[in-house]
Amino acid sequence: MLRKDVSLEGIRRSDKADRILTHPLIGPLGMLAVLYLMFQATFILGEYPMAWLETGFGALAALVETVLSDGLLRSLIVSGVISGVGGVLGFAPLILIMFFLLSFLEDLGYMARVAYMLDRVFRVFGLHGGSVMPFIISGGIPGGCAVPGVMAARTLRSPKERLATILTASFMPCGAKVPVYLLLIGAFHPSQGGAILLGVTLASWAAALFVAKLLRSTVIKGASSPFIMELPPYRLPRFYGLCLHTWERVWQYIRKAGTVILAISILLWAAMTFPGLPGDKLDGFEAMRAEAAVRAEAAPATVNLENRLAAIDNMEAEEALRNSLAGRLGVALESVSGLAGFDWRVNIALIGGLAAKEVVVSTLGTAYSLGEVDPEESLPLTEKLASDPAFSGLTAISLIIFTILYAPCFVTVVAMAKETSWKWAGFAAVFNTALGFALSVLVYQVGTRVF
Repeated sequence: MLRKDVSLEGIRRSDKADRILTHPLIGPLGMLAVLYLMFQATFILGEYPMAWLETGFGALAALVETVLSDGLLRSLIVSGVISGVGGVLGFAPLILIMFFLLSFLEDLGYMARVAYMLDRVFRVFGLHGGSVMPFIISGGIPGGCAVPGVMAARTLRSPKERLATILTASFMPCGAKVPVYLLLIGAFHPSQGGAILLGVTLASWAAALFVAKLLRSTVIKGASSPFIMELPPYRLPRFYGLCLHTWERVWQYIRKAGTVILAISILLWAAMTFPGLPGDKLDGFEAMRAEAAVRAEAAPATVNLENRLAAIDNMEAEEALRNSLAGRLGVALESVSGLAGFDWRVNIALIGGLAAKEVVVSTLGTAYSLGEVDPEESLPLTEKLASDPAFSGLTAISLIIFTILYAPCFVTVVAMAKETSWKWAGFAAVFNTALGFALSVLVYQVGTRVF
């Protein structure tokens, strides 16, 4: 018996549309075109709202700077809360637009066609067509979450296909990774945002498939099982339903930024603030200021005292950050991470990303905020990265590759352990990180020699 909202004529129209949309050649090309248009629309429509939010958070930081006197409380609010959480919330307009367009495709019935088309590809890599939905839920179409994606793999009957799906689902560009990609794309290639984000999405799928093939050929050997799927008819989505689904996802993003990300940002702020500089180094910077004042008094035409004092302040702030607990750890890892182009600031951010991937953005915001002391010249984080001589476009590519592959967030690791075992969850964390670092080093080293 047909449902009331699905007529026989509607099913016929769906069948006719599927002859084109699921065609072996036209279908995949159309799918790539749809994704590209979705990403491009996200960047174009979200450009101004994101700029407004960045300006608003900058104005809020400047207001706090004028209201509170210099000290730990002001540093906590400006660098720990506003720069950390604000850096994540600044991408909310892009997340909202992307989720709205994704909800449209889901309610339209197109996502089921995507799963159907990808089944042909998945078989080549030793996966089941049913693995498509866990991948999509995990962020195969950017904006998902690996935790429900891992849980969705329960529908797979083959234990080995299920295990391979669980171990690779975290490669997808989930809603936590998307702000990292948006930050790096916005810093170095904002005019090509849609094309690059599509490339990152395809690279994430490719990484999941090739790693799955590697696992299915080595530690998880076994035959593939058949795939059967019923395609629902196309339906025109209702605007109220789209808004409701979009708001639910965006609210989860905002709530996470205001709770988990806030707590981690404060902890990382403390780690990047204490223990502070020892007395002899503080005395050294005071001596530099005194010397600058004497030179300015002796030759006021050639020495700009204000600029010189600001430079000394920035030197002191950066030295204090390097001397902090997090800074020391980041510097200690720099001899190894430098092979992939990661400096000590990026190291701190990636360590924080083990808890939640959005923390990479908030930690970079805090690190660069603590390193600059002039609020009137504060720049958006994208511009700070672009103007940092230690952070290049090649570094951004290397960091994107590492973010795609390295250890899942802590909650996802727990979900993996519940669905499989702690042995396999630990394997995913270690193996993914090692693979991600190896590929990042390869790309960065080859890139520095070629370009």
